[in-house]
Amino acid sequence: MKPLDGPLTGPADGRAGAGLLQAGMTLALLCLVNAFSYVDRSMLALVMPQLTRELHLSDTVTGLIAGLPFALCYALCAIPIAWVADNRNRRNLLAGALAFWSAVTLLTGAVQSGWQLALARFGLGAGEAAGHPTTASLIADSFDLRNRTMAFSALSASAYLGPLVGFPIVGWLIAEHGWRMAYYAAGGAGLTVALLFFLLVREPARQHRTGGGEASPFGTRIKRLLRTRSYAFIIFAGGFNAINQGAHLTWGPTFLDRVRGLGPQDIGVYFGSLRGVCGLAGALFAALVIGALVRRDISWQIRTAILVAAMPFLSDALFLLADDAWLWRVGLGLSAFSTAIAVAMSYSLYVNVAPPDLRATASAFYFLVASLMGFILGPFSVGALNDLFLPALGEGAIAISMVIVSSSALISAALLLCASRTWVADVEKAERG
Repeated sequence: MKPLDGPLTGPADGRAGAGLLQAGMTLALLCLVNAFSYVDRSMLALVMPQLTRELHLSDTVTGLIAGLPFALCYALCAIPIAWVADNRNRRNLLAGALAFWSAVTLLTGAVQSGWQLALARFGLGAGEAAGHPTTASLIADSFDLRNRTMAFSALSASAYLGPLVGFPIVGWLIAEHGWRMAYYAAGGAGLTVALLFFLLVREPARQHRTGGGEASPFGTRIKRLLRTRSYAFIIFAGGFNAINQGAHLTWGPTFLDRVRGLGPQDIGVYFGSLRGVCGLAGALFAALVIGALVRRDISWQIRTAILVAAMPFLSDALFLLADDAWLWRVGLGLSAFSTAIAVAMSYSLYVNVAPPDLRATASAFYFLVASLMGFILGPFSVGALNDLFLPALGEGAIAISMVIVSSSALISAALLLCASRTWVADVEKAERG
């Protein structure tokens, strides 16, 4: 299948240069918002060694708090918020959501117990539930089918820009001023970005169904989306990939603390700078190399997704089990590189099979499953296995626990292979409306 024809940007108004400039600015600010989203929900992993000692939390309880409240709140909020994003002003929705979760991040610095931390994670999930669905809809209406891979790859890169810039700063703040100050700083910066986003971004015109006539009822469109065979495989492939990511991101810094003996600043450098650089390289590879292939033949979108889906498991195993310092650093970098490609591919996989008026909802369902599986099963499984293996393996138990949980990436690859049977046909159907 060759790329379908279409305008460079959705809201074509005869002023191509202005349209491109506005689309570029929108994408840049969406990337900045995404970077803050990633840092705000992931920085718990960096502060975990200090926080768990201060609040006297076990690994099992910490694993539950890290994922369960966030995922449950996302599950409750994702679909209603996606309906709003598909029918109301997305710029206002995302700016307000960023302001809310930034305020919650700031307040997290004041928690005094595990219950208060759980409530803060619950509030963070409520705010961030608006992030991916609204962002996916904004990008889809700003870029056509040929250029979405590039745009979504840039969005994927921003998730690594956050750790690259933010994690070393967070690590320094933890070392010099304590983990609470790190939350205060991140929350205050996010509130500033929310104001900038509201002032600088304009709501793009929505693409319409090509078939004409009035849209069918929302419930009918949801049923049609869920009956799309490749979409169902894609969302569960994303869920199993998220288990791998949730385990790695939540417990990776603790592994470096317990097994490698690194301090907060060194963890910030390795888990932020090294992963950030390699993640940016992976997203850039997806945008330039895979993006060029997709512009020639859309089927490369699903082919490359299958090829890279299993790679995070192999790289994580190298990171966790290698004794040589150079080898485990290579494993950490390869994990970020391959995960960035996998994430960049995932956006276009589900957006391209969704009708134009259900793109935010399609994204919400995807991240609903990914959050429930990744934020709950990933952190909790590692924490529970740690406590199970601790008597026999000591501090090294975390390495075996993380390897076991990371094997979920292999299931993700198998599900994408199943999705590939109908994905191209489903894209054609969605584009025809």
